[in-house]
Amino acid sequence: MRLTFIASTGLPMPRPDRMLTGYYTLFKRLMSIFKSEAVRLEIRASYESKQTLDQSEVVCAFDTTFKQLLAEGGSPTLHSDVGDRRVSLELKAGGTNEKNIVVFGEAGSGKSSIINTIAQKQVAKTSNDAVGCTLKPKRYTVDISGHQFALFDTAGLNEGSEGNVPDKQAKKQLKRLLKERMRHKSPESDGIDLLLVYCVRRRNTISLPTILDAYNTVYSGTCRKKKVPIVVVVTGFESETHTESWWDAHRETFNSMHPAGHACVTTTQEYLGIPADLTRRVAQSSEILRDLIVNTCSAPMVDDNLPVGTWCCLPLCSMN
Repeated sequence: MRLTFIASTGLPMPRPDRMLTGYYTLFKRLMSIFKSEAVRLEIRASYESKQTLDQSEVVCAFDTTFKQLLAEGGSPTLHSDVGDRRVSLELKAGGTNEKNIVVFGEAGSGKSSIINTIAQKQVAKTSNDAVGCTLKPKRYTVDISGHQFALFDTAGLNEGSEGNVPDKQAKKQLKRLLKERMRHKSPESDGIDLLLVYCVRRRNTISLPTILDAYNTVYSGTCRKKKVPIVVVVTGFESETHTESWWDAHRETFNSMHPAGHACVTTTQEYLGIPADLTRRVAQSSEILRDLIVNTCSAPMVDDNLPVGTWCCLPLCSMN
């Protein structure tokens, strides 16, 4: 659902002891029945970056339903009591602007670990085996700086006879998913609704035929016509700190993909006794991946003064 800010009154003041960088909203589903589904709209204040993952706090929240948001021509006014203040928020509801991120690549290349690193928590099942553990596309919703993204984990390509999903079936699943996501492109969107993330594990030798095969699998037909962007994410840098040196030595191998960006990352999941340096590099990799996604899908997700699902850096006095 696309929500556009119209006006607000009574918005609470943020914490005086922290540096405010902006506002954004978080949209939460509370029940599972569409249109009568209960939802909560949180207004959050974002603060200057600290060495923590949580850099925001809820300043007020509105409990409503899809039915109310879509009523009266889709221009509802929500109310909430915060202490002795009456907060009102006027919105305009429309279509969705959730971005779709499809992660694909060879079996065992670390696709599920990339999903978890982006989400900053364990949401996708992972395996240390070369055989893939994802049998069919799985969807995970992630919020990045107020932007909503649907991350799709996919079955690994080029699995041998011992694999869980034959290569032909994995490619068929991937093509079907891409066609479905292209059909769901919002007619109101002025930006990128679909981003492809090609995952490859770091090796001394990268197979050009393998890359071309993956490229042709996803770019045959619709994706080529729509010029859907691809970014390359290289995993397996747990024991390597000079990540960009590896990329500089292998970048020409990926030229045929015309990548819109790249990242060389460490995606090891947390375990008992994990070295502090490795924990730090995983956190850095998470920020690199999240920035890569947001910057590639850089078009505004909403309109006007208080963007829903994105940053708003207006002075606080203009919000009341």
